[in-house]
Amino acid sequence: MQRSVEKIKARCSPIFNDREIISLVDKSSSPSAAYEMVFVETKDVSKAKAGRWLAVLRRDYPAEYRKLIPSHTSQAATGTAQTEKE
Repeated sequence: MQRSVEKIKARCSPIFNDREIISLVDKSSSPSAAYEMVFVETKDVSKAKAGRWLAVLRRDYPAEYRKLIPSHTSQAATGTAQTEKE
């Protein structure tokens, strides 16, 4: 079951203003990897869960993710973005 974009945004909202965590999530390859990376860095389960939800948003609603996250931390800005074909 896919969750609505509003529900996912609500679950990741605690980290919206934390550039360091957003950067970690942006570097992750999956929601599970995002959780692990944030937890290792912060030792905070709630932030790790929010990071996982942000990665879910990126995976399931990429247009909404790009609107929400500043472009300087996005994959497009770092040169790691994939094209539609990839």
